[in-house]
Amino acid sequence: MVTRLPALVCKHYVRGRCHYEETLNPGYDPGYRCVVLMRLQAVYDSFLTQADAFGLDESLAASIWAKRFGELCREDTGCQEYEPDDTNAYPGCTHLRGDVCLLRLPECEGRCRNYTLNSRG
Repeated sequence: MVTRLPALVCKHYVRGRCHYEETLNPGYDPGYRCVVLMRLQAVYDSFLTQADAFGLDESLAASIWAKRFGELCREDTGCQEYEPDDTNAYPGCTHLRGDVCLLRLPECEGRCRNYTLNSRG
């Protein structure tokens, strides 16, 4: 039996996951997005709709959102895989790269046809 090893020096390899598809078409697969950030975006979109419906001026809307965002940041993220990192950025998860959750990317199966040597490797 042949066991494939992770391509540690491939430029698409990120902590055991393959970032190739996301690099090729950033944002194309919504399944790679962080569910916490997607939920936050939905809350923000809803807030903007409400602010527009009530005719709030920009400074008042910004003030209200800042308060609501602060409250949201203190709540549990609701993500089962959440692991805090050492940043102050919301949601502060070690699995987050931009708006991509590394755990949602496919696992690296080893050296494949998309293997590209990392110049830093």
